Amino acid sequence: MAIKMIAVDMDGTFLDENSSYNQKRFDHIYQILKDRGIRFVVASGNPYKKLQNCFPHIQNELTYIAENGGYIISEGKELYFAHISSQDSQLIIDTLQTMPDVLCWVCTKNQSYTLESLPEHYYQMFLPYFPHVKKVQNFSLIKEPIVKFALYLPQQNTTQRIHDLTQIASQDIRIVDSGHACIDIIPRFVSKGMAIQLLMKEFHISPDEVMAFGDADNDREMLSTVKYGYVMANAKEEMKKDFQWVAPGFNDEGVLEVIDYYLQNNSFFNL
Repeated sequence: MAIKMIAVDMDGTFLDENSSYNQKRFDHIYQILKDRGIRFVVASGNPYKKLQNCFPHIQNELTYIAENGGYIISEGKELYFAHISSQDSQLIIDTLQTMPDVLCWVCTKNQSYTLESLPEHYYQMFLPYFPHVKKVQNFSLIKEPIVKFALYLPQQNTTQRIHDLTQIASQDIRIVDSGHACIDIIPRFVSKGMAIQLLMKEFHISPDEVMAFGDADNDREMLSTVKYGYVMANAKEEMKKDFQWVAPGFNDEGVLEVIDYYLQNNSFFNL
């Protein structure tokens, strides 16, 4: 069955270690995808505006799964939006105040926030991921519904903090390891897998007609939802063992390699 939709995670998957990609090669491939009616979906834990910045010349043509599925937009049209309740948001804010080793960015639909107390070098380090970030004295001052808490752990103690946060989590939120010493706190029912299901229903596409790429735990549901779920060669070994399809690594243009192979041969590449 022909592929009708391709969904790609960004960091550690589509983007290389320099947060870049071969734009000339992608532009050539994207034109072929357009000609064949294959939808290109950007699926990431990053904010919508950050994802748009990765594709400035075609940003309004693409479909986006932003905030790990909390915000879905296709060709500029909002298809889905979810947020954490104000009660759970305050509980998370109060808990994070007891964790000085955890750095936090709070994402709403159209804005990202961080604390005024955030060290400047971390502010600059994450500015490419949160390009429209505002500094606030306290996260409790945020009035818009919160889509996600994005956490960075400089001490690399991700497993311990996921355990700690799980102890206080209500049944309405979930805590996701998004790789690279980062944790996302999102609404319980939100995931890239859920988002892919919504898009398949919206565009009348079956799982057999979808190819997806990812490298981290927050990609698992998306890769499991479709027939051709590719894990990147640079992913953790335990994740690669769980999936049939493996793509070359992010520094080897793995996503473009697999798509290019499919377009030229009408068959599926596998390491």
